[in-house]
Amino acid sequence: MNNENQINDNPIESNDSKPTPTPTPSKTITDQMIGLTNQNDFSNNIYFIITHSVYLPLTKTLFRLKKQYETNHMLSHFNEYSSQKYHQMSSDFEKHTKMLKEMKKDLDYIFKKTRNLQILLNEKFQIPGVTDQYNEEEDEDDDGDN
Repeated sequence: MNNENQINDNPIESNDSKPTPTPTPSKTITDQMIGLTNQNDFSNNIYFIITHSVYLPLTKTLFRLKKQYETNHMLSHFNEYSSQKYHQMSSDFEKHTKMLKEMKKDLDYIFKKTRNLQILLNEKFQIPGVTDQYNEEEDEDDDGDN
């Protein structure tokens, strides 16, 4: 009887133990996949995926945007500078154009006066050939003014 108590006290040899259930196919596949990768490999894979699929393209995009921002800033500065210089030069050009028109009017007036003086002198002193030569030049000048 002593032997019988020892046998019943041992849980491995007890008759009351339930049989282990057979694993389902999904449980088997899940257990095998977990066994294939340990936690460290999984962390490395996630890091690799995040680094190469998210971080690097994002970094490249930010670098391009920064470069584009700098280029836009430089171009806008250049445009402002060009605009200032254009307004300055256009006003100077307008002043010079007005001055040239006034000079042309003044020179036309001076040439007209010198022609009249030359005609008066030619009539008064009668130098032969000078009057004929001047009349030919005057006809050519009148045609060119149109």
